[in-house]
Amino acid sequence: MNKLWEKKIIRGIVAEMLHGIIAHCPCHRQRLTLYAGAAVMLLSACADSEYSNYPCHLVINNSTMQNMTLGSAMNAMSPGVFCRISRDGKTRFKFETNQNSEPSYGMLTAIDQKAQWTIGIYNAIIVGFGNQTGKFYAYDSQCRNCYESSGLTRYALTMNTDGTATCRYCHRVYDMNSGGILIKGDKGRGMIEYRGNTTGTFGILTVNN
Repeated sequence: MNKLWEKKIIRGIVAEMLHGIIAHCPCHRQRLTLYAGAAVMLLSACADSEYSNYPCHLVINNSTMQNMTLGSAMNAMSPGVFCRISRDGKTRFKFETNQNSEPSYGMLTAIDQKAQWTIGIYNAIIVGFGNQTGKFYAYDSQCRNCYESSGLTRYALTMNTDGTATCRYCHRVYDMNSGGILIKGDKGRGMIEYRGNTTGTFGILTVNN
């Protein structure tokens, strides 16, 4: 077993243990959620070449939020379902799916307010399980090639029901089911990827770099 897989297995085991503790300690749920996210982030501290160095730090406890749009993308039994997460104003998260449903929303907790999460390059990331690999992915919502060539943050990708993401400016198409690889359009790089972990549909989502 190589070191990369060893780290991923350890990260998953610790995340599951922390989720169990949180589930049985409702009186301290918000505080434990923050600790859980911090622990998983520390276990991810050693950089892997496949992940970006752009800032991204987010922890959401969906056992508290109970958001089905987010939960569907955190379910390993629903590969190919992806959710875009952004902050909508000062008080809530916005969740959008690639399955042609209306957006849904979840209120920020006091922990979220204090944490001041960094949600990718410009307030939006995409998470979900790939149906080709079974891996849980976390991507930036910006078209990497347009952003890196211009330095501007106006290139949000459009999610499609087949698990691809399209840039309406450069017309490149990326495959979110297979690590965000570029599959159509001008030459360039794949999607910006962050480290992502989920403990299940109504568990803890952790995304970081």
